[in-house]
Amino acid sequence: MASDSIRSIQTGLAALGYSPGAIDGIDGPRTRATAVRWGQGAPIVAQDVAPVTSAMIYQGSARYPVREVIVHCSATRPEWMDGDGIDAQVAEIRRWHQEQGWSDIGYHWVIGRSGELRSGRRETVIGAHVQERNRGTIGICLIGGFGSAETDLAEQHFTDRQLVQLRNQIEAISMRTQITTVSGHNQYAAKACPGFHVPSWFKGA
Repeated sequence: MASDSIRSIQTGLAALGYSPGAIDGIDGPRTRATAVRWGQGAPIVAQDVAPVTSAMIYQGSARYPVREVIVHCSATRPEWMDGDGIDAQVAEIRRWHQEQGWSDIGYHWVIGRSGELRSGRRETVIGAHVQERNRGTIGICLIGGFGSAETDLAEQHFTDRQLVQLRNQIEAISMRTQITTVSGHNQYAAKACPGFHVPSWFKGA
């Protein structure tokens, strides 16, 4: 049942820059999770992390240092190419991107519905995944995310195995280069991609 007091809390959270979901007066999981984040401090704009290595990956001939991981989704239905496997899915995404005139798939890594990890571009090659933010970043794409919104929870659109693999891969990249920021495509463009707020998810909220 909708409540005016809950609606007031949702309105207040939204005014402070949080994303409690629809202002509907319903005390749902998204509203509760947002209230918890509000109690912990300021809104999370990007998840800054401390580098755990002195190593550095450089991209392109200009040697841009890699310091950020940006998460994406394929915006496909859960059952998309389900019987064909992850290699066929990666090949299809590569075909989409090459039809746009790109030399290769735009992402550096792709994670399938069962948590399978496949490589795209080499990490030393500049990606093509976020306009004006490709240099010095590594793009990871999760298969799925069709119909998602940037205020959704990751668990609504992706499997547990995918999310475990995503976290593991971010940690693995952080051992190879000095990652200081973990973000989502929707922080740099008016898009839902990857269908959740990556900094909040990465922080574990």
